[in-house]
Amino acid sequence: MKKTIPAFTAALLITALLGGSMLLMGQNAVGVSTAKAEAAQTTQTSADTVAQYEQVIAQYQAREAQYQDLVSQASTQITTANQQIELANQQLQQYQSLLQQLQSSGLITIASDGTVTINQTSSSSAFMQPPQGHHGEGNH
Repeated sequence: MKKTIPAFTAALLITALLGGSMLLMGQNAVGVSTAKAEAAQTTQTSADTVAQYEQVIAQYQAREAQYQDLVSQASTQITTANQQIELANQQLQQYQSLLQQLQSSGLITIASDGTVTINQTSSSSAFMQPPQGHHGEGNH
């Protein structure tokens, strides 16, 4: 797009010059003074038109730069969000693994509706009792 702007400007200037020179030639047949006045007016109009086009092009370039910045910011936000999703997925896998281990050891039961029940087994109550043969043995 950047190469088309100078080409467009050059084409516009050449067209204006050719149009102005053809107008001058046509006006020379009618009258020299009238042709010079109109040529000056055409040249001024063409210069104004070129200036307007350059202003519009500059505005579009500024907008394009803004859009590029927005795209860059959005890309960064997407990357950050993807990293957070990946971390959350890893944590979910750890929780699922923990639940599976607890279920396979018989400490919990997970029903089909997702209800988790903590099982009271003799092995689990052993965790709550102080071990035999340690502090306090022989004092009874």
